[in-house]
Order: sequence, then structure tokens, then C-alpha cells
Amino acid sequence: MGVGDTAAVLEAIDFCSDHGFSVLQLLPIQETLGDPSPYSPVSSRALSPSLLTLTPEKVPGLTQEDLENLAPESWILELRKGNVDHANINTLKNKLLTRAAKHFFDSTPERESGEKFANFQEAQEEWLPAYTLYRTLVEMYDGNTKWTSWRLEQQSYSAAKEWLEQQSDRETLEQRRKEFAFIQWVAWQQWREVREYADQRQVRMIGELTFGVSANSCDVWANPPLFDTSWHLGTRPLSHFDTNKDSEVWGQNWGLPAYRWENHRASQFKWLRGRIAWQKEFFHGCRLDHLRGYFRAYMFPWPGGERHVEFSSMNEQEAAAATGGLLPRFVPGPDEDPITAEMNRLQGNEIIGQLIEEAGDMDMVAEIMGDMPEYMSRTLDELQLANLRFPQLERGSDHRINAPDTFRELGLITYANHDNAPLAMLYLHLLSSAEKDPESASARDLKALMEFANWKEASPPEITTELLEKLQEALFKTSSRLAVLMCSDLIGLPLRFNLPGSYGEKTWSDRLPMTLTELQQHTVYGARIETAARLIKQTERVPHQSPIQ
Repeated sequence: MGVGDTAAVLEAIDFCSDHGFSVLQLLPIQETLGDPSPYSPVSSRALSPSLLTLTPEKVPGLTQEDLENLAPESWILELRKGNVDHANINTLKNKLLTRAAKHFFDSTPERESGEKFANFQEAQEEWLPAYTLYRTLVEMYDGNTKWTSWRLEQQSYSAAKEWLEQQSDRETLEQRRKEFAFIQWVAWQQWREVREYADQRQVRMIGELTFGVSANSCDVWANPPLFDTSWHLGTRPLSHFDTNKDSEVWGQNWGLPAYRWENHRASQFKWLRGRIAWQKEFFHGCRLDHLRGYFRAYMFPWPGGERHVEFSSMNEQEAAAATGGLLPRFVPGPDEDPITAEMNRLQGNEIIGQLIEEAGDMDMVAEIMGDMPEYMSRTLDELQLANLRFPQLERGSDHRINAPDTFRELGLITYANHDNAPLAMLYLHLLSSAEKDPESASARDLKALMEFANWKEASPPEITTELLEKLQEALFKTSSRLAVLMCSDLIGLPLRFNLPGSYGEKTWSDRLPMTLTELQQHTVYGARIETAARLIKQTERVPHQSPIQ
């Protein structure tokens, strides 16, 4: 229906198993509304309805007649064209799932199905009731998730529950809540089946714990003491990271609310630990997004999106004048100050320790790469936490990429992830810059990359099959325990999924040009896939029982 779903994940699991890949890593699968970024979910738990497979076999109560009436083939064909149309797909799938829920409840479900649904609701009592009321209210406000603009008596979960008790149409509203619970039950079942299938094919699934949630999320609405909505999370400008122009002056402003860690501590980090427990339901491993933020967060006194664009043209004095003297800052403090650096270390150790303890036997890999303060690298070693590595960021004093056998063994190594230019795009950029200025930093970066790949010939005008093979082989030969190829870098496509700092409905919407099955049959891409499979065996990259830890 115009976007990858759980059936597509099953296909990807087969693809991995058939070609020797022991791990399949996915972006976050939580629900988003309005903002398509998977890193700005409206719930830390609720699963995205857009990613579900909608067939009568996979959704109780869904009929073929519903599919033909609400999702005619002519519309589906349109949704498959061009970039992913998140808004229309989300609307369509929610309509179909709601129709299925009505059939399910109207037809008196089989005893077994009814018990399973009831058991799911009971097991998810910690978050599901707040979520269903939140989603019902969002629908009442025609999709507006900005709950601070709702009626005063609905601007918190506690107040909204009292409001609900007084409504003449309460029964109708409660039924709608039940339908939203049904959708989450269907989602839970489908993702559990995905994990079970991965077990059968001996492929380990890696999911992701986003660092934050949307300011308009159910979590902030239901648990206001845990968040500080007057400050907004992001990063300062990073020299090794390409972003949009609006991020060059102040850095990336994600618009996510800051955490009040003192209140999380008072509840024994129940909310945070619950998020990890939820990941364990579906995944064998978990990527911890923005690990640096647990040590110290970079905060903006102004929102992200359009407001951040306004500040991108201001200098420090102008920005301070616009905010009453407030400027972006690190909390607890900057690493350059020994006292605040120690405060950062203590905070990070405590919070990350909670995540690891809750994870138990689930593999964990931290999204932290490149240069980092000594205390952060020491914490990774003390906690035995694997982390992300980009070889092009691992340099010696001579600017050369470190030798393959010197990379941290407890790590996941890759050339790029969703926020980075893939190899085909990075190579073209470096080559173009080097041709314009042979003494530039890009020229040095290109030379280092080609030496790392052991490429002896002249640089080709674009990534060739031969050069891609050498780059993949070099990655697989490193001493890091897990080597991962982004799908773009598996087949050498200049396909990028996100430019940091970008926002709006057109972001996060690129898709592969064809299915995995079609890629395998393609003359060029099929050969590249087979080459990668051969390199896995050749470099002895064989599956481990637990590939990360």
C-alpha cells in the first residue's frame, strides 16, 4: 500500500538468511503523526499502523470487501509511485484498521481471540489507556496533536479522564478508545510474528530506542513531570556531519522536549526502563540513539522547525535578545569544564546503566562515534557497551584511516546510516571537491578512503562495481565484531534517507527503486548482492549466537 510493511520485513529476513547476513537492522517502528520522522514519535510505545500488513489473514475482522471498497487497486498503484506519501497512507490504513475493529467487535469474536485481546490490554495497562484517550482526542481535533491548543480540561491525561466521565457520548468515545487498542493489538501480534520468523531463519533483528519523543506526544501529555518543554533537544554544529543550511550556525534543533532526569530518578526510571522492555518484545538487539545525550544534552531555548530557521540568520547577540538572554547550552554542562564533565559522566553512567540492566540478554549498540571525551569511551569499556563506528572518522595523526585490525572489537562498523550520505554520494562529493582543489580536506579524505579500500588505480568518475567491492571488503576485514551495510551501500545507490535538520512532510520519504526480489534479479544490483554474500564468507564474517555482545 505504498510503504514497506511487516510482510516486507519478512521478505527482508529471507533475503538476509539466503545471503549470509546474520543481522537485519530497522529504524524505529513507533507511530508518527504529521512529522514523518521516526525519531519524533507521538508515543514511545504505540506501533505505527502505517507499517502493518493489511490482509484478512493478518488482521482479524478485515474483509476483502473492505479492501476493495476503501483501497481500490487504482489508488494503491498511485501510492506506489514516487516518494512515500506518509499522510495518505496513514489515513488509509487507519480507516481499514478501524473498519476491521468494528467488524471484530460487532461479530462477537471467537473466545480465543477475545481472550488474547483482553490479555493484551491487561498486559499494556501501563501505557495503553493514556494512549487510546490521547488518540481519541487527536481525532476529535481533526488530527491536531498539539495538545497545548486543546481545551484546558483536555491538556493532561489526568484532567481528560475527569472530562470523559462527564460526557453524554462517553460510551461512543470509550468504543473509539477500544478500537485504537485493537489496532495496537494487531500491530503487537504482527511484530511478534516477525521476530518469531527471524528466529526460524536465524536472523537477529536490531531495533532502535529513539533518544526523545515529540513535544506533542502522548508521553509528554500523560507524564508532564518527566519532561521540560521549555527547552528543546538537538546538537551543536558538527564538523564531520553534513546538515541542511539552517543547521550550520546553531546546529540541529530536533524540537524534542528535554528530560527532567531528577523526576525519572524518583520513579526508578520506570518510564525509560519500560521502553527497553517493549523493544525486547520484538527485537534481539537495540540501537541506543544519541548516547551522548544521556551524559549531557544540548538544548535550545527556542523550538525546532520553522522557528529554528528564523534563528539561523541571527548572531549570538541577536538570539539572546530574542530569548530574554537565553542561548543554547549543555546540561549538566560542557565537557571542557572538569567539574561539569564529571557531572556528565556520573549522569550518563547512571542512566545508561539502567538501560543495560533492563536489557538483560538483549544486544545493545550505542549511537556514538568519532572523537569523544575520555570519560565517554571509558564508560563504554566499563559497561561493556558496543558502539557505532565509521571508519572514515577513525583517523591517525597522518590523516590516514586506522588499520583494519585496530578498530574497537566491541563495535558495529558501517560507512553510513540514515543520516549520512551513502558511499555512492559521498564518493562523488569527495571526488568533485578534490578535482577543484587537490590540497583540500576533501582531497585528503578521498585519498584516505581509497587507501583504506586498497584501491591502487586512478579514481573512477563514480562508484563502480569493482570499487564498491573493495570498500565492502575493507569494512568486513576490520576487527569490529559486527559489520553492517546500509541498503544503499549494499548495491551502490546514491539513495539518502534523511538530511539532518530537514523537516516537513517530504522528508523521510525516499524508497528503494524496486523490491529486494527484483534487485536480486537485476543485472547490476544482483551481481553486487552476490558479491557481498561472497565477501561475507571470504572474510569469515560468519553469524555468531550473539553478534554484538
